Amino acid sequence: MRRHLLIAAIAASMASQVQANEGFVLEEVVVTAQKRAQTLNDVGIAVSAFSGDQMRELGIGGALDMAKHTPGLYLTEAGASGIPVYTIRGVGFDDISPNSNGTVGLYVDEVAVAYPVMTRGAQFDVERIEVLKGPQGDLYGRNNTGGAINFISNKPTEVFEAGISVDYGRYDYKKLGGFVSGAVADGLNGRVAFEAQRQSEGWQQNELNGDKLGEVDTFAGRVLLDWAAGDSVNVLFNLHGSRDQSDNQVGQAFFAQPSFYDPALCGEDAWGCAAGGKPRVVNDQDDNNAAIWDQGLTPSRDVETWGGSITVNWDLDHFSLTSITSVERFERSESNDWDGLADVRSLNEMDTEISGWSQELRLTSSGATDLTWIAGVYLAGDEVEDRLLFGFADASNAAGVTSAETRYEQNTDIRALFAHAEYELTPELRLTLGARYTHEQREIDICTYDVDGSLSGLYNFFGFTESDGTEFEPGDCGTFSSVDLNTGAVDNPVISDEITTEKVTGKIGLDYLPNEDWLIYASVGTGFKSGGFNGQPSNGIDTYRPYQEEELLAYELGFKATLLDSTMQLNGAAFLYDYRDKQVGDATPDPVFGFLTKLKNVPRSEVKGLELELQWRPFMGLDVKLATTWLDTRVEEFDQGFDFNTFTNGLDLSGSELPNAAQWSYNALVSYEWPVADGLVMRATADYMYTDDYYSYLSNNDGTDLVEDYQVFNARLSLGSDAGDWELSLWGKNLGDEFYYVSNTAGNDVFTRYTGQGQTYGVSLNYNFQ
Repeated sequence: MRRHLLIAAIAASMASQVQANEGFVLEEVVVTAQKRAQTLNDVGIAVSAFSGDQMRELGIGGALDMAKHTPGLYLTEAGASGIPVYTIRGVGFDDISPNSNGTVGLYVDEVAVAYPVMTRGAQFDVERIEVLKGPQGDLYGRNNTGGAINFISNKPTEVFEAGISVDYGRYDYKKLGGFVSGAVADGLNGRVAFEAQRQSEGWQQNELNGDKLGEVDTFAGRVLLDWAAGDSVNVLFNLHGSRDQSDNQVGQAFFAQPSFYDPALCGEDAWGCAAGGKPRVVNDQDDNNAAIWDQGLTPSRDVETWGGSITVNWDLDHFSLTSITSVERFERSESNDWDGLADVRSLNEMDTEISGWSQELRLTSSGATDLTWIAGVYLAGDEVEDRLLFGFADASNAAGVTSAETRYEQNTDIRALFAHAEYELTPELRLTLGARYTHEQREIDICTYDVDGSLSGLYNFFGFTESDGTEFEPGDCGTFSSVDLNTGAVDNPVISDEITTEKVTGKIGLDYLPNEDWLIYASVGTGFKSGGFNGQPSNGIDTYRPYQEEELLAYELGFKATLLDSTMQLNGAAFLYDYRDKQVGDATPDPVFGFLTKLKNVPRSEVKGLELELQWRPFMGLDVKLATTWLDTRVEEFDQGFDFNTFTNGLDLSGSELPNAAQWSYNALVSYEWPVADGLVMRATADYMYTDDYYSYLSNNDGTDLVEDYQVFNARLSLGSDAGDWELSLWGKNLGDEFYYVSNTAGNDVFTRYTGQGQTYGVSLNYNFQ
């Protein structure tokens, strides 16, 4: 408890010494969290915001970096499938398939990124990032139970601007970025931005042969054209694309619970030889860089994205009309070593193609009135095609099946109507009402196929036949929809299924503004995340049955206070979530493979929490930021968990904590800037983050899924011009070389963890031309 009170103690001690001065007040932060420009202190919801300058100072290059600086936000990996898991306030979804939506929505320039697998790329030339906490049940395109993250790009300027940035760091890391902005023609402004990253040395080392992983090769670019089509019409064209040909990280195997004994795997360090199949520790070195992967395999990815959007704003007499039309395309080919061991227990190859479109049309009130409102329609559709090849030649399945390939095509169609209004009941009291109707239809065609004859050979050995009486052959669909126990004939067509969801969600809020420095708000809101389908290998239809939508009812009470003559900002919130039918990744028994992945619904869960954020400028040049989150999560009802000890369903997980929900997490930042010569300034920045223990997936919390508490310290020292046109910086990340890991996974009797990177350091140069 003493550690958790550190932030409050520091803030109180510093506050007692301050002499306020209006000459160094905090700048107002403008956000578009409610789809119109508002100051952050005028929005009655919990929002954390980062400006482009703050992102550069903190070394934020994407969502993963941002999560490290936002208490209550976690970004982890759902196994070696390339699927990031975003969790806000304990609300997340740890599925390993690319066809599943996340609980946290990501939006780039107001366009929804349909699936988490599409969000791993770097963010560059960004004006700001906004993290909205809590269900977004009225304004945002795709309903989300956890929250939303908005990335807003820098827009074209009429005046010429250009800039370049160069980074060089440990492991031969190199980054080059730049932009050019200005008038292209009368009424037409443009902006071109790009970023390329290269890292030729790996940071993970194979303990068996010294091979390394961690090479980086990425490129991303964006072209924006801002056209004043008339006195009241503005059109923004956005074209963007990226390429990522980098190594994939390997999970570090740390614990094994073998269910069989295989002399062929015996050796001094061979986990499979544990006497009697008893659990044993595999790796306890506490080394960020240590790993093992199958020799001859280089886990890697080749990912391409491209897309575009057209945003039209038309200002009319009493309202404005906004149209946002977008198309997106995503393709990837990846290979991964799931188990972090030398044998072929769980290798996978993934090929995914996603194409989607969206159309949003909304009306927004204008003019100074007591009533402001937004109303609109949202349409979207997407198609996911995926191929997942699993190789498990040395795995502990009783049948000797060595590989299988799951292929599917999923189509989703979304239609939604939404409205949001704010009404000033009195000068001090404001009422907020919002509602959204969503109709979503999702259908899938899926099957797990035999690859090398091992699966079909197993079926033939046991006397199973296809529905026409013929034997199974290599390449056949190996998923059964039904079995005739008398004849052994099975139905094994490609499984087709669909689900339709209709839901009304909304929000009611009350804002109290006793004076210009205080906002006190209370709200009740709902959100839902639609159901879907499992995309993992299966030999039976049961694991492919759809999981249902989840719903969340959120109660929140918060405040935003501008104190000490506008030199301090203090924000706080208390919240309670009633979480129904939470979607979780779990397992179910299988006679061939021991167990298979199954997505389930947890009937009832509860989340309680407190948040506190402080920003303070006690005197010119010094900035202090402190933030903390306390969470209490609990499964209230769920008795159908999979028991890995007995390989049966029916484990009662009531009372367990939700995944990726540490009880305490906090961040601290101190930045000081001072003149060192005529026209030159120096800035020193140090930031610190800490997160308590948390569990990586829903279980009986026996310790194998525990992520131990960790802390990370970063620093940056910069010299630049007081005009801001150039800056040279020395930086270091994880300066204490802290060993930590952000998630644990389990599969084929092996538990692996995904470690954070050890100490890194480098130099950066930024130069702006004007």
